[in-house]
Amino acid sequence: MSCRHALIILFLSVPAGGLLSARGQEEPDFFTRAHDLRRAEDWPGLEQAAREQFEVEPDDPAIQAFLALACAGQKKFEDCVAALKRLEELNSSAERTAGGITNPLVEVFNVIYMHCWANFSPEFNRQCWQGLFDAFPGFSQASVMASRLLMAALKLNDPDQIERFRIYFDDLLEQAGDSPPRRKSVLGQYARAYVRAGVGGDRTLALAREAFEIGWNEAAAFRGYAGPSEDGDDFEKREHCDLACDDLFNDLALACVLSLAYDPERNPLAAREAEPGAVFEDLTEAVGLAGLKAGRVAAGDFDNDGDPDLCFSGRLFRNDRGLEFVEITQEAGLKARGSSALFGDVDNDGDLDLLLPAQGHPHLLLNTGKAGGFRFEDATAAAGLDRLEVEAAPEGAAFLDIDGDGWLDFYLAVYEGGGLSNPHPDLLVLNNGDGTFTDVSRDRGALEVAPMCGRGVAASDFDQDGDLDLYIANYRLNPNFLFQNDGQGRFVEQALEFGIRGLPGSNSAYYGHTIGACFGDVDNDGDLDLFAANLAHPRYVSQGFSNLSMLYINGGAEDDFHFTEERRARGIRFQETHSDPALIDYDNDGDLDLSITCVYEGVPSSLYQNDGRGRFTPVTFRSRAVAFNGFGQAWFDADGDGDLDLLIASNSGCRYFRNGGNENSWLEVRLVGKQGNRFGIGARVELETLTGEPPLRLVRELDGGRGTSSQDGQTVHFGLGEYRGKVRLTVTWPGARQSEKRAFYVNRTVTVRQFKG
Repeated sequence: MSCRHALIILFLSVPAGGLLSARGQEEPDFFTRAHDLRRAEDWPGLEQAAREQFEVEPDDPAIQAFLALACAGQKKFEDCVAALKRLEELNSSAERTAGGITNPLVEVFNVIYMHCWANFSPEFNRQCWQGLFDAFPGFSQASVMASRLLMAALKLNDPDQIERFRIYFDDLLEQAGDSPPRRKSVLGQYARAYVRAGVGGDRTLALAREAFEIGWNEAAAFRGYAGPSEDGDDFEKREHCDLACDDLFNDLALACVLSLAYDPERNPLAAREAEPGAVFEDLTEAVGLAGLKAGRVAAGDFDNDGDPDLCFSGRLFRNDRGLEFVEITQEAGLKARGSSALFGDVDNDGDLDLLLPAQGHPHLLLNTGKAGGFRFEDATAAAGLDRLEVEAAPEGAAFLDIDGDGWLDFYLAVYEGGGLSNPHPDLLVLNNGDGTFTDVSRDRGALEVAPMCGRGVAASDFDQDGDLDLYIANYRLNPNFLFQNDGQGRFVEQALEFGIRGLPGSNSAYYGHTIGACFGDVDNDGDLDLFAANLAHPRYVSQGFSNLSMLYINGGAEDDFHFTEERRARGIRFQETHSDPALIDYDNDGDLDLSITCVYEGVPSSLYQNDGRGRFTPVTFRSRAVAFNGFGQAWFDADGDGDLDLLIASNSGCRYFRNGGNENSWLEVRLVGKQGNRFGIGARVELETLTGEPPLRLVRELDGGRGTSSQDGQTVHFGLGEYRGKVRLTVTWPGARQSEKRAFYVNRTVTVRQFKG
């Protein structure tokens, strides 16, 4: 993943020409070699070249400039500052061009920043910045260094340094006066120190709020955006404001959460939100998950006791009626680890097994069932999975039955390895039904396209022809894939034809950094729409070659199931690091809401409430379901009360949110397959109310993984609003043309068993 911030971009001019060696061949002079080493970031080589040249020309400022860069790149911070001070003596300024380096001090600053842009260790930040700040307090980027040093002082509870940097920033604010740009810059760095230190309170809130308000007002004035009106909202202008203020938004969001400010009276972001249909409570510590760090999560009832358990890439936690999650990894016999985990009954014996995707090859762990104490046995070699060649980390994974034979197959979206933008082939793996698996990637069409940097897999029968198709989310500005199933388990890539490849930018070679994607009927018209989450750096967006997230609306049979992109107009705001999406009915009102995790420290997740017509309003803070640096997520009814709870996986610490619920009705459906896979993965379930006008008609699919290897469990969930009567369920089983109908009362969990035939 690329660096979040590029503070200052420098262009290095390289002198031409060189020297002739004794063999008569031209050898590069020092400056040519030095610039080549700098571009290659060969810091030890650059230091050696600079010190050798120093012996020849000890008073050349250019030598000191290159030496400072080399030391900064190797984290030799004292030597770096010493070289810059010597450069200042020789060149009158460390910011004056030397040796073709336009601004050596700025260049050194950028190199040091790359060491710690996502590292908030107080000790390390002091090593990075203290000497440079003391030596160059008037440097244009001194407030950035001071912000990191104040953060370190706050984390270390160092009162003298806290006071020192408070005085520093207060003086800068006084000097800024009423100048909005200067105040915004100072306030932003001042507030960032507190939120990165995890310190909330009135001071933090006030600093972050003023910085955000200045930034938003500047952007709105520049774009001519006056806010929503009676004629609607100018979504394009609003989005430009979001792009300009994303960092300030993140800081204010974190300041509010650290200060427990969720209500509109204290939280200006909550003031922009709708009244939520339900409110969540953070019970991470209460249920025993405090301190757990993980990037992805899968939910599944492995012990068949009626409540869904959790697996984090091979670490297994048993759910005890929603009151506690207890780690039983060792007791359950789990030793392997993966980049993610998926629950699925691969041997159709009625209990959930585990697939752990991993570089090299995936691991298959078979559940021994009740008779064996629900332990797991490693069947990787017996299944032939150890012979698969997964050449890089498999970021995306999903179970599905590609050919309708009743056995769960799987797809792995493989990321990059051996350098950035170095893709490796994905894998489509067929379950032979006898305990073994076969790589059919080439035979079934998955390799008929050039490999891309895969990060997500979502399976759905989007075209309602009775078989499961595959959407593959690709990163590194790659186009995405849609593999359409021909009904026999062979796939043809059709993303461009159906309008969901992504949008080519000003350079048609570039699309988006898509991480996760999911299908769901957001407008309740009976067909399945698609959300694709794109990480989009504002600097790339402004240059016209990076896709933002996409909400693709399915036109249905009348439009041959083509999609139209409508994210902006349907109310979903820009955030830089959208990662893993989920379409779920969190408030049980009968429509699918949208949850999006956002990776990177200090960046909040988002929860959007659907108005019933597929238009969304944020409820993130007022619902209190907000986590930072989230990646994977799982929605599941942990406590059996009929509403969906939430686990957001994060390498900064996972968060578990219990849904407080409401008075709306609900129905949860468990499927038991007879001819097909036992848990009904890939089934289409349609619900129709039997009383009242007009009847409510809803459709859901049970997936075997979505997003970027997230899994919500094996229960189909419906919210029904105020409806209290009976409903009819129509289940179309995977691989079966026939549908089955059942009638049920609401507010309960029901089981639908497939007819034999």
